[in-house]
Amino acid sequence: MKRSLSYTLALALLLLMGVSATKQTVLAQQATAVSGSAKPADVDRIIREFSSKESQFRRALNEYAFKRDAVIQVIGMGGEIASEYHRLSQFTFDDSGNRFEKIIFFPMPTFSGVTAEDIEDLSGVNPFALEAGKIDRYNFTYVGKERIDELDLYVFDVAPKVIPDPKKSQERLFVGRIWVDDHDLQIVKSHGKGVPDTKDNKFPYVDTYREQIDGRYWFPTFSYADESLVYGNGSVLHLRMRVKYTDFVKGHAQVIIKDVDGNEVDPTPNPQPNQPKAQPTPAKPETPQVPPTNGVLNSSAIELPAPVYPEAAKAKHVKGTVKVNVTVDEQGNVIAAEAVEGPKELREAAVEAAKKARFNQTRLHGQLLKVYGVLVYKFE
Repeated sequence: MKRSLSYTLALALLLLMGVSATKQTVLAQQATAVSGSAKPADVDRIIREFSSKESQFRRALNEYAFKRDAVIQVIGMGGEIASEYHRLSQFTFDDSGNRFEKIIFFPMPTFSGVTAEDIEDLSGVNPFALEAGKIDRYNFTYVGKERIDELDLYVFDVAPKVIPDPKKSQERLFVGRIWVDDHDLQIVKSHGKGVPDTKDNKFPYVDTYREQIDGRYWFPTFSYADESLVYGNGSVLHLRMRVKYTDFVKGHAQVIIKDVDGNEVDPTPNPQPNQPKAQPTPAKPETPQVPPTNGVLNSSAIELPAPVYPEAAKAKHVKGTVKVNVTVDEQGNVIAAEAVEGPKELREAAVEAAKKARFNQTRLHGQLLKVYGVLVYKFE
């Protein structure tokens, strides 16, 4: 039976369904104090051990494919949804073992305020809190112990020793509170945000809950934020965010057995000496999976040149919409483009325009990723 913050997670999900509860009430219901204190030496040991476990967790996560369903909404004065950003992605591996993001559903956003830092936070400091290689750059303050559901947890406040200068670096660090299971010594919950903020770019505090996957590692499964952000010019933005992480599936590697001389060994047990060895069927090259055409990337492009309207198509009064499947590399450049829908006379022009598009880099807990999606061009 996997261990999880089942009751607390259920409360958070109820908030999404419109059940009214103040933040203070939820916190009071989900946690009760556990007596006992820790000596400084014990605190140092706990920090070292959960830091080591966080490194193992990061390595383990690199072996799993999963889905991420992110919804960011702007809430109006009457509580209605004024605008929305929704992006459903599958994080998986290509034939070379490199992780990439395949966008499954990405309708045209009505909220245009999502920044590159917001996208990075969705895959970085929000669900994963602390990057193991940067543990020594944080100050930890031991708060005490709490019981949430059936778990006894160590509680730490975390803050960077030095907050990065946004003018000199795009680095993101975590500030907030973490809850560490006293049995597994892994982070099971976090409440915090990515820093630094800037005058024009603010970030909400996010609650992230983890669940035990495959009986070993606590992976993030749900993140939630609901906060009014105050900007330098005095404007206020009521932001609500919900992110679900589901369908964790461990990847499989091809195993090749070799002898001491480096020769490949037939793993078939007890082969018959008089029976000729079966020849393997040559593997057919895999056809790249075509992402659905609703994973539209137009709004996330930082450069999107308009296509040149072909003169021949103009003369024939050809018009319409062309959809181009694109692969965006780790640097945000389009490295492959193929028109899959639209008038034939317009497809080449759309492909040429798509090749010139540029995007922000996409990261998953610090690792740069390829992105698969669609660009849509209208010829009128």
